[in-house]
Amino acid sequence: MTKLFRSKAFLGGICLVLAAAIAFLLLPRFYASQSATVSVVRVTQDVPAGTVITSDMLTTAEAGAYGLPGKVVTSDAEAVGNVAAETLYAGEMLWQDRLMSEEDYLASEEAHAKGLSAGMCLVTLELPSASSGIASVLRAGHIVDVYECNKSEDASYSITKCLSSMYVYDVLNSNLESLNDLEAKKDAASTEDTTNYDLKPVYVVFRCTEDQAQTLIRLERAESLYLTLKNTEG
Repeated sequence: MTKLFRSKAFLGGICLVLAAAIAFLLLPRFYASQSATVSVVRVTQDVPAGTVITSDMLTTAEAGAYGLPGKVVTSDAEAVGNVAAETLYAGEMLWQDRLMSEEDYLASEEAHAKGLSAGMCLVTLELPSASSGIASVLRAGHIVDVYECNKSEDASYSITKCLSSMYVYDVLNSNLESLNDLEAKKDAASTEDTTNYDLKPVYVVFRCTEDQAQTLIRLERAESLYLTLKNTEG
């Protein structure tokens, strides 16, 4: 029996059987899968990012199914009404991850723009004292009025409201950590947590116009900036 397994004729016969199996069973399936096609959706024109997809922007075409990723869009219904997350170019196939709902796209743009519209900016100021920053109460999203406090020669103080209803974008501690983020971590921590969460406001970030930014910077440099809390919801 051992001699039979070692014989050239036997080994050759095994090779022929394997070759026949590959030729008649595996290869036809392989070529069939390569020749199979699927209907895919393509754009007929350039579509800028943020554009709502309509049916007149689309066409369908046959494409080879072999090696085609599963995220390819195969019907108009998957695309119409969604928004192009990035610029799409005429003739390109559509992919699901290049489309977003209008709500998700607007939320994404809001996050990227940090809520800034034309003419708006962010400015970060260092608070001259804990009381000027409303002690430990001030948080992102609050609405405050801004006052200028100056000491006169007779030791009296003059207080003037400079800006009204200013939006607080963020409040930071001395390590430039957001107090809102720290509070969230503190609330999620276990009762055994001994971390010292520094919730003292040292810097405040305002969303404002350029003129308002100039006023805020002037008050910071003069160390005469004081805030009063007007609303906790911006």
